[in-house]
Amino acid sequence: MNSKTVYRFYADYAKEEVWLNEMANKGWYLQKFRLGRYVFVEGEPNMYTYRIELLENMPNHPKSQDYFEFLEEMDIEVVDTSFRWVFLRKRTSDEPFHLYSDFDSQIHHEHRILKLYKVVFFINIIAVLINLFNPITDTMIWFNLAIVTGLSFVMQRHERKIQTLRGLRTIAEQD
Repeated sequence: MNSKTVYRFYADYAKEEVWLNEMANKGWYLQKFRLGRYVFVEGEPNMYTYRIELLENMPNHPKSQDYFEFLEEMDIEVVDTSFRWVFLRKRTSDEPFHLYSDFDSQIHHEHRILKLYKVVFFINIIAVLINLFNPITDTMIWFNLAIVTGLSFVMQRHERKIQTLRGLRTIAEQD
């Protein structure tokens, strides 16, 4: 069985999901993930569809374990976890693989992600302020500023996505 390792970093889970599904369409299936390191095994193309989700709790939390059991009953496999992120896959079939079937749960998931990004954003803002007054770590300012800048764009996209989902929900409620 052939395997390959690919190093990539994504700040946007939707783009990462698209890439994982493109890899699956070529016959490369995610086996393991650790901080930008993806390990794939080769198989028959188009066997699986991938989804990525940010859990409400850590993967070893009882609520997460119950959720994993529920997913297993739905023939959804937990491929790997990283912090609160979980990589899921389901055999490709005629029906699409969606984790959320209603607007409220989609909005809730986007809020969870936004909240995580905001924590990382503010930690880096604090790091920039600390580094401003510490001549030894002045080069770290640029690293922290790059993270702050990148996250501000990503958070703005998530805010727009939440607004779009709210608008779609309103339209659906009117019908």
